Amino acid sequence: MATIQTVLICPQHWGLGHVTRTIPVIRYFIEKNYRVILASSGAGSDLLRMEFPQHKVLDLPDYGIRYPFKSMYLNIGYQMVKMHWAILKEHVAIRKICKQEHIDLIVSDARLGAFQFGKPSIIIAHHLHFSLGFKFIEWCCDTWMKLFYDRFDQLWIPDVEGPVNLSGELAHLYRGKNRHFVGLLSRFNKLDVEKIYDFAFMLSGPEPQRTFLEELVLSQVKDLNFQKAILIRGTNEGPVLDELVQKQNPNLIIKSLLTGTALNEIMCASKVLVCRSGYSTLLDLAVIQTRAILIPTPGQPEQEYLAMELMNKKLYYSVQQDALNLKKDLKHLENYSCNLHFDEVLTLEARLNPLLKKLETNR
Repeated sequence: MATIQTVLICPQHWGLGHVTRTIPVIRYFIEKNYRVILASSGAGSDLLRMEFPQHKVLDLPDYGIRYPFKSMYLNIGYQMVKMHWAILKEHVAIRKICKQEHIDLIVSDARLGAFQFGKPSIIIAHHLHFSLGFKFIEWCCDTWMKLFYDRFDQLWIPDVEGPVNLSGELAHLYRGKNRHFVGLLSRFNKLDVEKIYDFAFMLSGPEPQRTFLEELVLSQVKDLNFQKAILIRGTNEGPVLDELVQKQNPNLIIKSLLTGTALNEIMCASKVLVCRSGYSTLLDLAVIQTRAILIPTPGQPEQEYLAMELMNKKLYYSVQQDALNLKKDLKHLENYSCNLHFDEVLTLEARLNPLLKKLETNR
């Protein structure tokens, strides 16, 4: 039995959700005194450097995932070849890091090329089933994904077991080997702070949809009545604030990227959140219990499924991006409880300790 000493943790970046939900896992390994090396791309690497300035953060090839179409079929066909090429480059880059840094264990979040032959590896994922409406296409997509997931020693699902869960059929229909539920991964805590923001607009996700939503929010926010609001862009790219926007919205604060501590405080200090229905965002909402309007990213059936499920349960109001009308949509919130809560019995440490022990035993 060989001891694991150095861990490479490499979250995907097509939006910051994959990066943010790995933060509790990163903290777990740091607190256990493992040597931790981090790797991501783009704003994902920037965020990791903000959160963990004392740790080495390396850059990996970016998948360059974009969602230019409203149809998931067109989006998949448009970038399938590019995605496979990115996975190959990623695999080679991580192999080089493993040799240079003497990595004993790889923990990937949605980086399908992170596995290395002869080296223990873990992948964090929740979108394990594609609900596309056509059984044969669903089977093809599920089988394609399973070919990648089965190359990892363990699959960690950020959700809870049982009928009351967050991911629904996205994760609970998956029957692959070495599947383990590790609880609701969120870097946040529910804080008892004063509500100083009327609204917090949290942008995220792949381009160009992130920019489209930013433009929509900025065009509509001037029609809202508020004392103080904040918009978090989720990227360092592009202009942060021009003179026209500042003149139209004098009470709107705009930030690019924030540390988890600052974002946790802002989300808890906001009366209403306007955000994507990305899975990592929902994990955070389950913890902080703040009212929210959910806007699925166009062309992402996963987000559309999650938003519709929560809306049908009268938990959160959801609206399609093209139909967004903030002045009208905010009036619907009073009909939704916004109480997405799970009683988590086991701590993250209690869930991960036996899984790591099993990996070390099998080395």
